[in-house]
Parts: sequence; structure tokens; C-alpha cells
Amino acid sequence: MSEVPASARYKEIIATATGAAERMREHEREKSARLAQEVAVAEQRIAAAAEARDEVVAGVELRWKHAMEALWDERWMRVTPMPHPDRRVAPGRAADLIASVQSAYLVLRRSLEKSRWSPSRRRGKPPE
Repeated sequence: MSEVPASARYKEIIATATGAAERMREHEREKSARLAQEVAVAEQRIAAAAEARDEVVAGVELRWKHAMEALWDERWMRVTPMPHPDRRVAPGRAADLIASVQSAYLVLRRSLEKSRWSPSRRRGKPPE
């Protein structure tokens, strides 16, 4: 049995270690590129969510303002500032949330229109 010189064995070990280190660096570069892409996608999603949130907030504030204007003649009603968001509400698409607020606003408008007093109703005349 012939012995492998120490220098040859050393070169084999160094070559194996160098190859492993290079494969590890390549793996880390690929992983870094994947993670950078995931971060970019997440940042886009965060920006889209912030835009949707801002759209919902603006829609709610606008409808609150219109509701307060609609209630202006209802002196008996105590009008309060806009309440804070209800965190118990399930998350949803911005368009669905705005539609829900719009629907509630329209119900308010219809109920105010029905309850309006008019002189013709007082005398028993049918509304025109």
C-alpha cells in the first residue's frame, strides 16, 4: 500500500474546502437575490395596502361630512365627531368597504327624506 504524500492530501482537502466555500457563496448569492425580490414584492404590497387604506379613509371621511350636512337640519340630534375606526371589523377590499359605507349613508339619507315634515302631509294631503 502506497501512502499519499501529505502535500497531495493537503491539496485535496484545500480543493474540497474551496469548492464547498464557492458553492456556499453561490447559494448565499441566490438566496440573497430571492430575498431581495421578496422584499421588493412585499414593499409593493405594503404601498398598495397603504393606498387602499387612504382611499377607504378618504371615502369614509367624505361620507361622514355629507352625513353631518344631511343632519344639519335635525337640531334634536346630537352630532358627534367622527368615531375612531372599529378594529373588530374584518379586513376587506377597499371597494367593498367603501360600498358598505356608501350603502349606510344612503340608508341614512332615505330615512331623513321619509321623516321630513311638510305642510301638505300635516293637512292630510298626499305628497306630490
